[in-house]
Amino acid sequence: MVTPRPSRWRSPLLWALTAFLGTSCTMLHQTPTAAPTSRAAPSPTPSPQARDILLAQQFDLDMPGAGPLDCRGDLHQLTQGRPNKQPRVWVSSGEDATGATTAVAAGLGEETLLCLYGFPRRGPITVTIKAGGRTYTTPVKPVAELSAAPSSMDDLFNGRPREVQDMGDGLLESGFWTFLPSEPALMDIAQAGWFTMAARSGDVRAESRIPLRLPRGAAAVEGWDRNHRIAVYGYPAGAGVPIGLYRPENRADGRVVAVLEREVGRVVMPAHRVAVFRVPPDVFRTISAEPADGEDPACLSAADLASCINPPA
Repeated sequence: MVTPRPSRWRSPLLWALTAFLGTSCTMLHQTPTAAPTSRAAPSPTPSPQARDILLAQQFDLDMPGAGPLDCRGDLHQLTQGRPNKQPRVWVSSGEDATGATTAVAAGLGEETLLCLYGFPRRGPITVTIKAGGRTYTTPVKPVAELSAAPSSMDDLFNGRPREVQDMGDGLLESGFWTFLPSEPALMDIAQAGWFTMAARSGDVRAESRIPLRLPRGAAAVEGWDRNHRIAVYGYPAGAGVPIGLYRPENRADGRVVAVLEREVGRVVMPAHRVAVFRVPPDVFRTISAEPADGEDPACLSAADLASCINPPA
């Protein structure tokens, strides 16, 4: 008698259970695969060492501005008070408000002068700035009296002529403007921390290395109506800096106070401590709206400041 071989048929349910158990055992004994080591660079994040910088809840409008500055005081410092006929060219933003340095420097976002010494009182002068491998040339014209021509925040970087006035004793001085070059000059100078400046008129030549000073602040860049951008600068590298929308309020004592309405965005300070923030469209419309009669407009301000970020005049 032949014993029949066992049947190999199994129900579909039994096959499914067997497959599941086999797969589970295999999965339990697999060694996890290491994550890929190459990946996209992460976006900037605040440094763990940087302190949290907060928006002011309110501040008084019409705060006093910076003190006076002039080229003659700088010349006295540069020559240490000794007679000196050597031609010179520089820009000056006055004294460092923090007292951290006494060096003659260009302060970002500060009122600034173009100064020339030992150059002819008549005839054209050419001023050249070099930064980041780029060259910026400005025609300079000595005049008896400065005209009322408007200045730009990116003067000396836009190719437009500048006037200088004869101040006597071989000194020529321009009118004031706010020193805030447009990009790429802004970032080139910030990353280097200085720029080279030269002037020539015939055989008379001078060259200087101008250090950049970074006071803590924020300002609308040239072309604000088109680009809606503000520069934020001088904060510690790695710090997260919030930008706030403020509304004016009239107080019983006659003060006008800017009161925080909300945060509209933030920047993280890079190593060179200059960042650019693009204002959201709805916020730009709010601060650009014409205020009611007798009222101040809404404005933006950055953390740890007590002033509005005003658009270029």
